[in-house]
Formats: sequence, C-alpha cells, structure tokens
Amino acid sequence: MKKKKIVIIRGLVTAGKSTTSYELAKVLPKWIFIDVWKIKEMFEPLGLKNRNPMKEISKKVVTLIMKEVMRTLGTNIIVQESSQEFVKRHLKKELKKYNYTIYSFFLDIDFKNAIKRDTQREKPTMHLDKTYTSEDEWKKSRVQPEKEDVVINTSKHNIEEVVKIILRAIDEKKQKHPFSHALRKAW
Repeated sequence: MKKKKIVIIRGLVTAGKSTTSYELAKVLPKWIFIDVWKIKEMFEPLGLKNRNPMKEISKKVVTLIMKEVMRTLGTNIIVQESSQEFVKRHLKKELKKYNYTIYSFFLDIDFKNAIKRDTQREKPTMHLDKTYTSEDEWKKSRVQPEKEDVVINTSKHNIEEVVKIILRAIDEKKQKHPFSHALRKAW
C-alpha cells in the first residue's frame, strides 16, 4: 500500500505560510488543504480579547477534519500551523491505520523582510514594526523550528523556489490542477 502524505507548513509571521500552502494546493490535485486561518476567521466577528479559546477550538476542529479526511477520503493533506509532535500525538492511530507519513516545513524570514511584508499587507497582522523595538527582541520571542522541520528561509527564496524545494522533499511533481481557480487565498 502506497504511503499517503501530510505536509505541515509552519513558521514565522509573514514568512509565507498561507501563500506557500495555496501554491502547493494549486499544483497538487487530489490533495486537500486544511486552512486553519479560515477556521480562525469565523471567530473574528466576536472581537475576542482572549484569543486562547479560538486557538484551542481551531486545533480541535483541524484534528477532527484531518481524522475524517484520513478515514473517509484517504487523500494527502496540507495543513498549516501544526507540528509533527501535535499531529503524532492526536492522530497516532490514524497515521498507522491509514498509512500516512508526515513532512514538516518551517518557513523562516529575517526581521527586515518580516517588517516589510507585514506593512505591505492589506491589513498588517502583527504590526511588527511597533511590536518589536529590535531584531534581538524579535528573535527571542519568535517560534522556533522543531528538529523534524525542514527549514526554508523565504527571505532568500521566492515562492516558486519554496514550492520546488517542498515538492522535491516530498517526492511529488507539479501538476495542473483542474480546480485551481476554486482555491482562494486569504491574504
């Protein structure tokens, strides 16, 4: 039985997680992209000051969707903002039963480019230029790659190069997706 794949895209704010995930979804037909941001957006009208409940609910929803996709569709999955450790802990039985392998990619970016990308967004998400007074402060506070992650510096690679690196690592080829027009990007 051929191994199925879960590709995790994680990393720093503005490093290109959403862009990379959508670009992968466009060239990998018969893969499903579970967009955690679409789930989180459902909570935006509530204007929650404490965002922890939203984060916890989102994690549970993503886990449930992944379980059901593995069980009923048996297709390959692209997911953001998770980790190998989290997926292995919450989907241990399903990974083994349905023969899935996990690939995890950490998108890194330098401080200067992170600020530039954040200010170029239609609505800056983190206001990095106001949140952090120095690059050292930013480096100390940022999420770090895990040992299983393949680290890709998006300051040094454009989106096409990032997609090529990931496709090579997961042993997949770029394909024409008949429904790529149906994939919408959040940013």
